[in-house]
Amino acid sequence: MKSSSAAINTMRLLLAVSLILFSAAGFAQTLPHHQLRIVLHPEQHSLSAEDRILLPSDAPRTFYFSLHRNMNPTSPDAKIKTVGEMPENWMQKYRVTLSPGSDSFTLIYSGEIFQPPQQDVREARVFESTPGTITAEGAVLTGDSGWYPRFSDGMMTFSLDIECPQGWRAISQGQRIAASESHAGWQESQPQDEIYLIAAPFTEYVRSDEGIEALVYLRKDDAALAQIYLAATARYLALYQRLIGPYPYAKFALVENFWETGYGMPSFTLLGSQVIRLPFIVDTSYPHEILHNWWGNGVYVDYANGNWSEGLTAYLADHLMQEQKGNGAEFRRSTLQKYADFVSAGRDFPLAQFTSRHSAQSEAVGYGKAMMLFHMLRRQLGDDTFTRTLQNFYRNYRFKRASFADLEQAFSQSAGKDLKPFFAQWVQQSGAPQLRLISAQSRRAGAGYELSIKVEQTQSGPAYVLDLPLAVTLAGRDAAYSTVTEMKDKQADLHLSLAAQPLRVDVDPEFDLFRRLDRAEIPPALSQVFGAEKLLIVLPRKAPEDLRAQYLVIAQAWQKQPSRVTRIKWDDEIERLPDEGAVWLFGEENRFRGEFQTALMQNGAMLSEGGVWLASEYQRTLHALVLTAHIGQTPAAWLAAPDAAMLPILARKLPHYAKFSYAAFSGSELTNLAKGVWPVAGSPLALAVRQEDGSTVEVPRGKLATRDSLAR
Repeated sequence: MKSSSAAINTMRLLLAVSLILFSAAGFAQTLPHHQLRIVLHPEQHSLSAEDRILLPSDAPRTFYFSLHRNMNPTSPDAKIKTVGEMPENWMQKYRVTLSPGSDSFTLIYSGEIFQPPQQDVREARVFESTPGTITAEGAVLTGDSGWYPRFSDGMMTFSLDIECPQGWRAISQGQRIAASESHAGWQESQPQDEIYLIAAPFTEYVRSDEGIEALVYLRKDDAALAQIYLAATARYLALYQRLIGPYPYAKFALVENFWETGYGMPSFTLLGSQVIRLPFIVDTSYPHEILHNWWGNGVYVDYANGNWSEGLTAYLADHLMQEQKGNGAEFRRSTLQKYADFVSAGRDFPLAQFTSRHSAQSEAVGYGKAMMLFHMLRRQLGDDTFTRTLQNFYRNYRFKRASFADLEQAFSQSAGKDLKPFFAQWVQQSGAPQLRLISAQSRRAGAGYELSIKVEQTQSGPAYVLDLPLAVTLAGRDAAYSTVTEMKDKQADLHLSLAAQPLRVDVDPEFDLFRRLDRAEIPPALSQVFGAEKLLIVLPRKAPEDLRAQYLVIAQAWQKQPSRVTRIKWDDEIERLPDEGAVWLFGEENRFRGEFQTALMQNGAMLSEGGVWLASEYQRTLHALVLTAHIGQTPAAWLAAPDAAMLPILARKLPHYAKFSYAAFSGSELTNLAKGVWPVAGSPLALAVRQEDGSTVEVPRGKLATRDSLAR
């Protein structure tokens, strides 16, 4: 829809004023600067725009930009020509030729941007995404949507003036320079690689702390919820400024989207309505999104050489929040379990090839492996050196692109040693070490004891160089003796001199190494079924008709997962369960229920005609239940619900419980009543020490020293 001449004249007047102010500020022009004036027309799914673009003094006279193909740009002071299409079929490429002596030009354009979110099924979860859309519910426009002209190198600064319908508010990154219920202005003078525009009928909440504005934009008035997030924003901004350095933007905003998302943009996050109301989000995902303003949106990623920011953000947000609660080791174990469950040898890839998450497999590498890389660096260098390096790295690369090689240089300089082999091993190689404790033997040595330990790396391929953590439980002492030793070869013969008799050895007891866990270290969990490359879903023929129909709907939806082969069978169509892949058993009436019950008993749970006994009893007539077990070597999961209406909700919830062995739910909204992980029966990295007389004593592991969290 074309804007009226009056609207265009208003745009030009405001842009002229903006240009005068911009020039008066004495800005050193080194990047393109967009002075955008936008009018949104949600009912027509369109916008009208005028963009005055100031160019660096060394800009060529002829260059190219891309814009949404519906925009039909014109220019009063430059020649614009269509030159071809882009890989994205909604984009168009243009060539612009400037007038002699000109260092700026104006584009006037308008048109429809309407790409409704499309569903994508991954590991039984349904995601919706779009590069951009304008609707009566709201507008979400990213750089990929083509709502403003983008140049090849991408970096720019901008000022943005937005008119939208009465009662709407508009948000972008940077500093707010104007605000009302139908008008907003934002500007950012630091280099940006993308410009965002979000608008909808929002209620706004504001809080200021130490010169930084905390904002919450909700689609419905909810002052109590807003105050929770405003307080959390202030808390996390203070934490990360102490840990890393000054916050790089003028504000941080929580913005509620009109479909379920979890996006982090410069100076704001765009979260779905259900997501922001989950009680745990404010202590999990929310600090992660805030921290991205230091890593990813403060120091930019050189994607051509791998995305390091997700792993570092996961370590300083997700891991740190758990570490503060004393759950760091368990969080690392869970991270390693995701890698073991979702990344088989044929699906692995180096960190240098990770750009963004598009599956549980890519998340396990790009987030999990990278997170463990930073944990291993911290353990090697110590907290002070690790933190100081991050602070220097942030200061030196703020609003610049950085790579793993830049991180390597920064940490090598701080450590005073060459860390290139370390980074090459963990960034350029795919795979992970696998460890086995072969033997542990003790003998008297003077007034003390000598402990001999054999450890091997069992993975195919070359050995990893590892800082191997060891914990030795000693006779008569509550605290274990802990040490770290270097392992360079596939097999290591280690010798320790100890003052007291060693009774037990544990290798890497707190999961400080990135490695592929042995199955004995991993309890049955939903992730093993969701992550399987081959999956059989077995449906109960004798279930009531409404349940049968809904079980089939869920199975067919999960069958759409492209990264695995999924078969669906009724229980009377097969004679036995497979020995490979994984199995889902649906329904109380499933004829393989007894076989599953036998396997389940190894985990201390009882599945009976009336329900299931975990720590408490849950009844089949009241509760929706999900349990896991290993039938032989095959990961298996069983689910059942008394009401067909529960099943679609259960199917949506279960991927969020992937790390758990069991869960129980009740009520129309399926409130979680119980969830947990079966205990691990044994580990190939724990052994009773064989004494000189050949005897061994089975004892619990000694107490490990309490560790301080990286920050409070």
